[in-house]
Amino acid sequence: MNHIVLLLFSLGVSAAHCSGSHTLQYHIALVATPTPGVPQSTITAYLDGLEYGRYDSNTRRARFLTPSLSSLTEHLEMQTKCAQGFEVIQKHKMKFLIAYLNKTHGNGGRHVYQRKTVCELNEDGTIGGYEEIAFNGREVMALDKENEVYVPVTQEALTMTQQWNQYYNHAKMHKIYLENDCIQHMKLYLPLISTDMERKVSPKVKVSSSESDRGRKLHCWVYGFYPRDVKVKWIKNETDEIYSEESAEILPNPDGTYQIRVSVEVTPEEGATYSCHVVHSSLENTLVVPFESKDLSTNYITIVIAAALCLLLVLLGLYVCRKRRIKGIYFFQ
Repeated sequence: MNHIVLLLFSLGVSAAHCSGSHTLQYHIALVATPTPGVPQSTITAYLDGLEYGRYDSNTRRARFLTPSLSSLTEHLEMQTKCAQGFEVIQKHKMKFLIAYLNKTHGNGGRHVYQRKTVCELNEDGTIGGYEEIAFNGREVMALDKENEVYVPVTQEALTMTQQWNQYYNHAKMHKIYLENDCIQHMKLYLPLISTDMERKVSPKVKVSSSESDRGRKLHCWVYGFYPRDVKVKWIKNETDEIYSEESAEILPNPDGTYQIRVSVEVTPEEGATYSCHVVHSSLENTLVVPFESKDLSTNYITIVIAAALCLLLVLLGLYVCRKRRIKGIYFFQ
């Protein structure tokens, strides 16, 4: 479900545009219908494109994802309390949007509410920022800091935004947060997190295979890399990308690095080649790890030979039984 939320509304994470400029971003996502094992709400924090913090409704705790911020224990406790209160308010706002859309459009089913809050510290010391709100995959309104109101992104959201401003008079408060608290947090994190931003650890890669109902499954395990962003894909015959039906999730390791496993289904073909391609900021070029496709063809041939042997044994058994039956008939006659 997390992957669905991310695909619904492009909340892009951009790094600083130039040296000396910085951005701090909070991405909030809530789903109306709970899914077992999946947080109903999450808050993810980024500094210059680096994911450094996260809060979710399952643990109800904020946590730092970078070792360099681990000393800020009191600050983290304060962030946890703020996130808990913020989560409650956002659930009310999601219910408002659901009620409005059900009233006007009769929409039902799953609903996803997303919010993106960004503050900016420019190289010359000036500050900026913005806030966007999306619902069910579409951006519906944005913060107008100058007039301290939320404005509709589309004409369709005009009436809804007017009611939003009347019911939730929070625009001024969010403007103050963007221009003060958010900037102060950024200045607190930057000296500590700078080493994490510069740190790069190259990934290690292992490829393997296993049997599946439809033929063979190839696995590419990429692990021990930092920073988090990575692109992993399987390529057939050096040009054709194989798309996976499974969602691959980047997972953290205890040492602060990350890992991911990408698996694809293939049908053994004689002469076909398969390779795992990894793109990461620590690598100058794409890392290509080939899978020995001869293993696939060998396994395929082995299966065919085994099936042929089984058929031969069955036919031989039938032949022997038939000969015995004929001899038995002659004997009793």
